[in-house]
Amino acid sequence: MPGMMPDEVLAVCRLRQWAADRAAMRAGQVTNYQREGWRERRTRDSNARIVPVIDFERALSRLSQEHQAILLLTYREHQPQDRVSTLTGESVRALSYKLPAARQALARTLDLLDLL
Repeated sequence: MPGMMPDEVLAVCRLRQWAADRAAMRAGQVTNYQREGWRERRTRDSNARIVPVIDFERALSRLSQEHQAILLLTYREHQPQDRVSTLTGESVRALSYKLPAARQALARTLDLLDLL
């Protein structure tokens, strides 16, 4: 992704992975990512998607409301920048400064929690 720092790229990847996992969980498609041989479903400790989704949501909740709204509208809801600026009440120019700051804040938080 041009123009972004490597930690921002990783944060965006984790954000997109979280959105996909969360959507799959809501659709009832909770599966185990890692296959380590056959085990009965009822004997598994936990499904692999639940823990990362909860951890990511905990990290996301540490951000300011403004950063959360910008990131969620941009990456989870796939809204264009002009629509995000309308929904958040910011100008498009202000949003172009705040979106990288939100990505950097998310990257710092994920790194702090060892989730990056």
